[in-house]
Amino acid sequence: MKRAGDSLKSYSNDAVTSSVEKNKALAEKYAEDAKNAKKKSKNKLYNILIFIFAAVFCFSAGYIGLYYYRTYKNEKEYKKLRTMVIDVDQEHPPDDAIVDEVEEKVVNPDSSDKKKEEKVVVKKLFAVVNGVKVQYKFKDIYTENSDFIGWLKIEGTNIDYPVMMTPSDEQYYLRRDFNGDYSIAGTLFVDTSSDLKRPSDNIIIYGHHMKTKTMFRELVDYEDESFYKSHKYITFDTIYGDNTYEVIAAFKTYIKSKDDTGFKYYDFFDAEDEKAFDSYVENIKSLTDYNIPVTAEYGDKLLTLSTCSYHTDNGRFVVVAKKIK
Repeated sequence: MKRAGDSLKSYSNDAVTSSVEKNKALAEKYAEDAKNAKKKSKNKLYNILIFIFAAVFCFSAGYIGLYYYRTYKNEKEYKKLRTMVIDVDQEHPPDDAIVDEVEEKVVNPDSSDKKKEEKVVVKKLFAVVNGVKVQYKFKDIYTENSDFIGWLKIEGTNIDYPVMMTPSDEQYYLRRDFNGDYSIAGTLFVDTSSDLKRPSDNIIIYGHHMKTKTMFRELVDYEDESFYKSHKYITFDTIYGDNTYEVIAAFKTYIKSKDDTGFKYYDFFDAEDEKAFDSYVENIKSLTDYNIPVTAEYGDKLLTLSTCSYHTDNGRFVVVAKKIK
């Protein structure tokens, strides 16, 4: 016969065993739950990261697509504007044209002295648009937008664009197209310290460095001497007259602080005297990495084209040319 103590002892052992098993099962359950929770957490984090990466990719793809679409749209508009330049016969002008006979200095290519200039009388056709006398060939474009001041072209490149000038807000077209609508590429514009009518000793035109090789992107190609040799000439026909320039310098530089006393190409518009002009020419020639045999002398008129360059902070690439006709 079992004693009461033996029964109590047996019950106690069974209870302990049951409790241990329950605790073990509970611990295993907690461990399994923790494992599942950790797995779910990892999956959740993974899904969040996938979502973020997908969102970034879609945004980037959309931004790039929008960038190229806007560039395409701008180029389409410029193509339309090019067709608006009127091809007129100087000898048989339209009835509404104003004919001016202007005396110009030109170099006779048949002359033994290539620097000797001769005076010739040429006909120029104009029209009056909203009280302003403009070249006849530009009358339709000027009617479209009176901020238009001229057309810049470098043969053999994509640089073939209208140029704007807004004295009250120089950078108005920095991020606007010809029509004044937002544009990442903007439109070429003139520094308002320049004088195109007189003209000033130097005219500066600014334009964006676009990845799509549009606007002023191809200016940086002048860093290569072979590119210069095949693109020596620039035409900038304004509402006042036609002009051809020859490149004399091409260089990298940067925008300096106000306190910096170094050479600032963007501060030169009219030379105080011959010494100041010669100093400017000497500076731009010294910054050019290769030899350009053509130079400029006091009395010459210059054209400066400026765009961003990414060789340093606030970097710029600049091409300077002198008027030859």
